[in-house]
Amino acid sequence: MALSLIIGLILFGVLLILIEIFVTPGFIVGLLGAVSLAVGILYTYKEYGSYYGNISISVTGLFLGATIILAFRNGAWKRFAIEDVIEGKANNSHNWNVEVGDRGTTLSALRPAGSALFKGQKIEVHTDGEFILANMEIEVVKRVNNRIYIKKVTN
Repeated sequence: MALSLIIGLILFGVLLILIEIFVTPGFIVGLLGAVSLAVGILYTYKEYGSYYGNISISVTGLFLGATIILAFRNGAWKRFAIEDVIEGKANNSHNWNVEVGDRGTTLSALRPAGSALFKGQKIEVHTDGEFILANMEIEVVKRVNNRIYIKKVTN
């Protein structure tokens, strides 16, 4: 096997491994890169002996390690990292000061659940199966655990 083909297999393997690390999450591209590296190094051992085989595995390992270290120090991973922070809270029903009989306005259509405005607070509310349009006046009928049930106010 020609030396240029062996070098090409090794470089192709290194390239695929770097693509796997920095571009495509998954397993396939990295596996193909590892196979390409292994085939290139094995053919080096077969064609040129253990001396050059050891040199090829050492140079490949050093090159791949140095490239990965430099890329991480350079901040290349920041392009792929999600830096958003979730500031929402789950189940803040203990802060609601809504009692049975309070009146509010629907913010969305209730089919049979949606959001409504009570005392300046946006709250998720439920009906007993009734569909209520947005911007309608509603009244709290009951609170069961963390759910607020409402009905449409009829004048």
